[in-house]
Amino acid sequence: MRHPARQGAASSMEAPRERAGAPAANDRLLTPRFVRVTAANFFFFLTFASFFLLPLHVRALGGSERTIGLVMGTSGVAGLAAVLVIAAVLDRVGRRRFLLGGLATMAVASGAFLFVHAIGPALYALRILQGVAFAAAFNAASTLAVAFAPATRRAAALGLFGVSTLTTHALAPALGELLIAVAGFPALFALAAGFSVIAFAIAWTVPEASPPEAAADAGERLAPTREVLSALGTVCGCGVAFGAVVTYVPTFTRDAQLGPVAVFFLVYTAAAVMSRVLGGGLGDTRGHRPVIVAALAVFALSVIALAAARSPTGLAGAGLLFGVAQGIAYPTLNAFTVDRAHADELGRAQAFFNGAFNLGTTTGSLALGHVAEAFGHRTMFVTAAAVVAAAFMVFSAGTRGRSRTPHRV
Repeated sequence: MRHPARQGAASSMEAPRERAGAPAANDRLLTPRFVRVTAANFFFFLTFASFFLLPLHVRALGGSERTIGLVMGTSGVAGLAAVLVIAAVLDRVGRRRFLLGGLATMAVASGAFLFVHAIGPALYALRILQGVAFAAAFNAASTLAVAFAPATRRAAALGLFGVSTLTTHALAPALGELLIAVAGFPALFALAAGFSVIAFAIAWTVPEASPPEAAADAGERLAPTREVLSALGTVCGCGVAFGAVVTYVPTFTRDAQLGPVAVFFLVYTAAAVMSRVLGGGLGDTRGHRPVIVAALAVFALSVIALAAARSPTGLAGAGLLFGVAQGIAYPTLNAFTVDRAHADELGRAQAFFNGAFNLGTTTGSLALGHVAEAFGHRTMFVTAAAVVAAAFMVFSAGTRGRSRTPHRV
C-alpha cells in the first residue's frame, strides 16, 4: 500500500483495478508483517470457531432453537453496534491498538464461560463482550492485511488471509467435539481462551501500517457509490445464509441423524481453502464482477443442497459447494469494495464491509431461528438460499454497465 503522502497522479488507486492481467513480479504477498497478522488472525479465529459448538451447550442447558438464535445473535448485535464506533476511529486511533484490545477482551470473555452454568444475563453479557471483541480484532486485523498487501493483488491477498479464518472452521469444531466428549464444555472454553492469548502474543509483534494521523480527514470524503452499496447489500445477503448455516448445522445434523457435524465443517473448510489458494486471485485477473456473479450462483445452490441433504454424503456435497462459493465470493467482494477506497480510508472501508457481513450473519442467526422452529431446518435453509438469490440480483443490477475503474468510497 502506498502512503497517502506518496500518492501522485500515477497513483495505483486511480488506475483501473478490475482489468485482466498478471500482477507485477515484485508484488510480494508473504511479507513478514503480513504473515504475522495472518497468524494472529488464525489463533483468534480458533477461539471464534470454537463457539460454533455453543448451540449444543445452550441446548444442553434447556434452550430451544429460538434461544440458540438469540444467544448466538446477541454477539452479532453487539458487534454491529461496535462497528459504528470502530468505523469512525479505527484509522485515526490505530489498527494495532484495536487488534490488541480485541484479542485481550476475547480471551477474558471466553475464559469467563467457565463460570456460567445456566441461560441468563451472564451468558448474554459474555456474548456481548465477544461481539465487541470480534468487531475490534477482526476489523483491525483485516485492515492491516489489506494495508500490508500489494494494491494490485488484493483479492489474492485477502484470499490467503481468509485461509487463516477458514481452516479454523474445520479445526475448532472437530477438536471441540472430541474435547467435549472427553472433558466437557469447560475444557472447550479454557482452550478457546488460550487460543486468544496466543493470538495476542503474536499480534504484539505486528507493526502499525501507517501513521494514524493520515486518516484524520477521511470521514469528510466518504461517499459510497451505487457499486459500493450494491456490494455491501450483497455481502449482507451472503451473511444471512452464512449465519444460518454455521448456527444451525450442528443441531440440524444431530436431529436429521446425518453424522458428526465435523464432516460438514471439514469438507466446507477444505473446499474453501483450496478455492482461495487456487482461485483467490481470479478477481485480480478476470475482473471482480464476473467472478462474484458466478460465485453467488453456486452459493445459493449450496444452501439448497444442504436443505436437501439426507445422508452424510449429501451433507459433505453441500459442504463442498458451500466452501467453493464462500471461498471465492467473500475475498472478491472484499477486494471489489476496498479498491474503491482511499489508502487512508482502508479501516473505514473494511469496517463497513465487515459490518455488512456481520449484519447478515446476525439476521440469519436471529430471524431464521424462528423459521427453523416453526417450519423446520430444511425450510429455513431454503429461505436462506432465497436471500442469496436476491443478493445475486442486487449485485447484478447494481454493477451492470458500471465503470471498470474503481471509485473512491
